Amino acid sequence: MRAMLSMRPSQGAPCFLWLALIPAALTPCLCAAQDAVAAHTQINRQIDVMVPMRDGVALATDIYRPQSNGLPIATRFPVLLHRTPYDKSAAAAVGIAETLAQHGYLVILQDTRGRHHSQGVFSKYYDYDAYDGYDTVEWAARLPYGNGKVGMYGTSYAAHTQADASKLHPPHLSTMVLNMGGMSNAWSHSVRYDGAFEMGRQLTWAWGQALEDAKDPVTKALLSKENAVDWYSALPLRKGLSPLAIAPNYEGYYLDEATQSDYDAHWQTLGMQWEKYYAQTSDVPMLHIGGWYDIYLRGTVENFQKLSALKKSPMRLMIGPWTHHGNTLEYAGDVDFGPSAGIADFDTDFHLRWFDYYLKGEKTSVAAQAPVRYFLMGTGDGHKDPHGRLFHGGSWLDARQWPPATSRPTLFYLHADGSLSAQSPAAAEGSFTRYRFDPDHPVPTLGGGVSARLKDGAFDQRERPDMPGSRPPYLPLRSRNDILVFETAPLAQDTTIAGPVEITLFASSTGTDTDFTAKLVDVYPPSADFPQGFDMNLTDGILRASYRDDSPTRNLLVPGQVYRLTIRPFDTANVFKKGHRIRLDISSSNFPRFDVNPNTGEPLGANRLTTVVDNTVYHDTAHASAVTLWVAPNP
Repeated sequence: MRAMLSMRPSQGAPCFLWLALIPAALTPCLCAAQDAVAAHTQINRQIDVMVPMRDGVALATDIYRPQSNGLPIATRFPVLLHRTPYDKSAAAAVGIAETLAQHGYLVILQDTRGRHHSQGVFSKYYDYDAYDGYDTVEWAARLPYGNGKVGMYGTSYAAHTQADASKLHPPHLSTMVLNMGGMSNAWSHSVRYDGAFEMGRQLTWAWGQALEDAKDPVTKALLSKENAVDWYSALPLRKGLSPLAIAPNYEGYYLDEATQSDYDAHWQTLGMQWEKYYAQTSDVPMLHIGGWYDIYLRGTVENFQKLSALKKSPMRLMIGPWTHHGNTLEYAGDVDFGPSAGIADFDTDFHLRWFDYYLKGEKTSVAAQAPVRYFLMGTGDGHKDPHGRLFHGGSWLDARQWPPATSRPTLFYLHADGSLSAQSPAAAEGSFTRYRFDPDHPVPTLGGGVSARLKDGAFDQRERPDMPGSRPPYLPLRSRNDILVFETAPLAQDTTIAGPVEITLFASSTGTDTDFTAKLVDVYPPSADFPQGFDMNLTDGILRASYRDDSPTRNLLVPGQVYRLTIRPFDTANVFKKGHRIRLDISSSNFPRFDVNPNTGEPLGANRLTTVVDNTVYHDTAHASAVTLWVAPNP
């Protein structure tokens, strides 16, 4: 595949001679209209148009075009392009395409290379998505019934395909709506996370795709019978020795990402990151959409911030209280954020308002849209709703930048007595807290941005049978000896935060490598509905200590030496209500979201041993460990 890519023309100069080979008219299929108020009640649908890319590989493409009286309408419409590896003929994708077409768009759905009806070989995050995206945009712009303007839309991988195409600056790309995707750098988040490996999501993704692609009944039976979660106990996986070996393409992807831990050329390709290619990216209006519990939030924020500084076109950021794909929901996990949290028309009118404004020149609410719109979680009374969820509430706010100009970075210091306060430590030296980290008994993942066929979102931080890694008697995480808990006194007034979260730890270990994790928690006091209280996770992060100081290569620890370490959870926005506590949990594992550090210094993803280490966090005047929160005025 890489050899094939090297034979392609230089980026920005594709060959379009093959356009002449595509027929101007193809056999139509009349689809029933489902939107009675749409401008066009009939749709002409052309299925599996094979569009050749610059290297000759043809991609299966469906075209949805407004139709009247059984014939396609002669009007030249703007184009909306959706490129996905998850089946262009899926009911949800088709329903959205038909609705958009009914409102006066030429809508194009395409299976990416090697997926479903398209030719070629699929590999996740390879460079060909950028070249294929460029070629498809320019092909679509030259269709005789299009007007030359091309917008792109899609969620998750279908947002990555937008970002990839824009990195090559196709001349006719006009605007993009990137929902929960378009990572800024796969090494810093989404595949790896500041040195650690996002094991749970990558393994379950590879396993699930291998099962979906399985053609023969034996392969399907094997991958169906074996549960990916059961294989967490056999990590690290070894080539040829797990059920995933039956699908070498996906086994190879997983093992590559699990073992290539240094930030080398593997992570700096077109498919693996955006930040290296910001300057050459298309200067077009973009809407970057994320969720507080989405796996790609760091990239969503960074893409908005960096592209806003580089481009003249409008850049917009929107963040809701959502998990991956959760835009229409008013809850995430076991927490309800109120009826305004979800966007009911997200897949239709929400997109139409954007595209009507930027592709048709129609005046919509987008004209007055603030650069940043974010959901401030909190202000709810904490009752139990009819579905058993805690009502946390919240509201939408606008800002001109992120973090909002009204937010100010504020330090909260860690103290020996477990308190968290704005008062700096008084001890001159020698104040520390030590805990024992056993890789064979890691702290279980309880919600957060996981999207790994696990439970993502906001949950009470108590172990439970349906969370992998939990063990009876299912006590609160705060009871574990390998978690350091630092929390404020009950708040005397509401405290609002909106912006980044950064933890500075002064720490040491008896091992040559280890991890440090951090989790920010909103602690509800006991109530009639929740007599044990509710420890609500807001955001969390991890640092593999051998990759401290943003080191691109592994640098093992000197046992006992004190290091200054920085942990960067995803940004958040929350109101800690009066009577609640702000809590910071420090530990060394968050499994199975992240792989577990064996602490041995062996090659990562290939260790044979594990060892127990003692990790120490310091909190004296010379080593003032602290968390920085961006405190904002209360709404």
